[in-house]
Amino acid sequence: MILPLPKQFDANEIFIIISTVLSWALMFKLPRHLSAVTITIIWTFNVFLALMADITISVKPNDFYFTIDHTTHELFDVLLHFATYPTLSYFVVNFYQHYKTKGVKLLYYIIFWAGAATALEWISVKFHVFTYMGWKLYLSFLVYLVVFVANIWLSNFIVNQNHGDGSAGLP
Repeated sequence: MILPLPKQFDANEIFIIISTVLSWALMFKLPRHLSAVTITIIWTFNVFLALMADITISVKPNDFYFTIDHTTHELFDVLLHFATYPTLSYFVVNFYQHYKTKGVKLLYYIIFWAGAATALEWISVKFHVFTYMGWKLYLSFLVYLVVFVANIWLSNFIVNQNHGDGSAGLP
């Protein structure tokens, strides 16, 4: 099945394109502190999370939100799930693995990133990337807390399985 193109190319598609280009440019510009294995697993995990959210809380009977212009998927939903959404968790894990914050600093780190993700989601709502039908932005903040804790835990697990020093797969 080929996903349809948008019925109307407007602000949400432009926002997704610009967000994707900027986040990917940052990914390639900033120093990388993750192995190829870690990046692949973290990326796949976050694609899975985005897809699970869409098939559990954005469809009937819940219908808490929909993405882009309508409740059915189109080409830009694929870009959003596979290329745009996972970049934020990449940055969270990449910087965490470099600085290895612990204790209360780690708590602040996770709260900071959850706040940043929530702010980015708020902006995306303004551009109609998400349309809420019962969902609340504070719920996203709570979800991001859990998602980023899970990503950090997963990255630590991967690093510990690969020599314990985070260097597995790094050039």
